[in-house]
Amino acid sequence: MSRENDSESIYRAPASDTTFAPQGDLLAAYVGPKNADYYARRFDQIKRGGSSVSWHWPAFFISSWWLLYRKMWLYAFLYWIVLPFSLGIISGFAGAAVGAEVASGVYYVSYLLITFLLVPMFANRLYYRHAQKKADKVAAITSSAEQQAAELNRIGGTSNIVLVLLPIILAFLIGVIAAISVPAYNDYTIRAQVSEGLNLSSGAKAAVSEYYFDRQAFPADNEAAGLSPADRIAGKYTSSVRVANGTIVITYGNDAHVVINDATIVMEPAVDGSGSVVWVCSSPTILPKHLPAACR
Repeated sequence: MSRENDSESIYRAPASDTTFAPQGDLLAAYVGPKNADYYARRFDQIKRGGSSVSWHWPAFFISSWWLLYRKMWLYAFLYWIVLPFSLGIISGFAGAAVGAEVASGVYYVSYLLITFLLVPMFANRLYYRHAQKKADKVAAITSSAEQQAAELNRIGGTSNIVLVLLPIILAFLIGVIAAISVPAYNDYTIRAQVSEGLNLSSGAKAAVSEYYFDRQAFPADNEAAGLSPADRIAGKYTSSVRVANGTIVITYGNDAHVVINDATIVMEPAVDGSGSVVWVCSSPTILPKHLPAACR
């Protein structure tokens, strides 16, 4: 049956003595030309009393952007601000009751269910109710079809705010990611370079321990410990490994990061109750975050 002959279609007005445009025309005017046929079918189904549940792919992939694109400002605010805040409060109570891990699970599972299941399932119904309210409001304050169409075209349709906000938000996110990842990468790089010096010191530690086991004293220097000269025990990021009265001093240099260039790690020997040599690691010049846990 054609749309014009369908008395229940949202595009056909009921008999009326008023000069108002048909409600279906008001909804169509508010929706605008983009995807008009799609929303006409969905709205018609809802108006006929059909199921409110359908699937809306844009609302699945880009829920927040779709809300902005369709000028549903209040719903976008609820999505961006109220939803995470509310879930945060709920998860906070859950955390106090059952633990932080469960609270975190409650937050993320709830958020995913709402954004990737409930929103796309009821997006068409949500948009229908939104458009209906706008159409009713315009119909109540205007007296001609021309005025109604003009006002609905002005307040409805789609918005280019997404095109404005998207580059701004992407730039912001890139900045945030860079602010987090660049220092983290630098810290990782420095820790890796620090590890090289500690690995190079393993031979010196063994030599000092052996020297003590044989003589019950610590060697005065590299030569006494039977090691190569300090500057010969070197690597890409380590300039020397020196023994001084049993204490091992690792000095960083060469291609080392500027943060640890000329910095040192000191490994002091001590004897435990069993007579074995143990090592106390520290650094006067390297930040704790760049040191292994044993040296902090």
